[in-house]
Amino acid sequence: MRNSDFIVLNLGFARTIHQWGNRDISSPFMRIYYIKKGKATLHLPNGDMKVEEGNMYLLPSYMPHAYDCEPGFEFYYLFIFFHQGENTGIFEKYDVPTTVRGNHATTLLFENYCTLYPQLNLPSMSAEDFERHPSYRDYARAYMRMKDYEQFQLHGMVEILLSYFIKHAEPRLIIKDDRILKLIGYISEHVSENITVATLADISCLTESHLVKAFRKELGVTPLQYIIKKRIQHAQTLLLGTEMTVSEVSQSAGFTDSSYFVRLFKRHIGYTPQQYRDRLIG
Repeated sequence: MRNSDFIVLNLGFARTIHQWGNRDISSPFMRIYYIKKGKATLHLPNGDMKVEEGNMYLLPSYMPHAYDCEPGFEFYYLFIFFHQGENTGIFEKYDVPTTVRGNHATTLLFENYCTLYPQLNLPSMSAEDFERHPSYRDYARAYMRMKDYEQFQLHGMVEILLSYFIKHAEPRLIIKDDRILKLIGYISEHVSENITVATLADISCLTESHLVKAFRKELGVTPLQYIIKKRIQHAQTLLLGTEMTVSEVSQSAGFTDSSYFVRLFKRHIGYTPQQYRDRLIG
């Protein structure tokens, strides 16, 4: 990763005063939590997980989740916004664990960087105020105003923390069909354009029926399902990182009908695009 591959949106420490939770979270940024004290439960797509003191937890971009925290729960947080497509490499190459054990060095790392960069702290240490904060675009602008050495310092912290997880990651099954690999790259580069199965079939020199079978064999989904997933993710990124209207986001994400885009987005994310944006940036 290069210094310009991502933006550190938030970095800080929070604690709960009362019983506290949040539901239906799916955001375009990666979250890393380091638990200092207390009890909580993470609700993940594959089941619930009891949170333990001294552990770190990594939630990739776009992963649906929820959580419930007991009073007196204390944690450090790090939110990372990767530029479009940049955060997919790790999670396509590896099955990255959700949790790893931290240590004294992890504590010192978070303590030091929270002190060094208070401008990235959310405005209150009370976790109950965790989601009520200025626009994430404001934090992105604050990061971009930082000096190069400061961005490199934060870049180093992110890589150190990610290394804890990669150390325990398992390699994914490698896509063996070069034609499918080529199509994945094409979809990533042209996600905002009108991509059809016929177009992909021409590029891969396959019939449409053979393409669907080969794509499903390698990725477990049809080409259309994969395209829609990538377009919805791109739309989430645009809703967070730009001031485009919903109609403009729809077009930029490759949807010609904004009404269809709104319905599809709500079906996949659980909220309309405007509701999703309001929840993220207020």
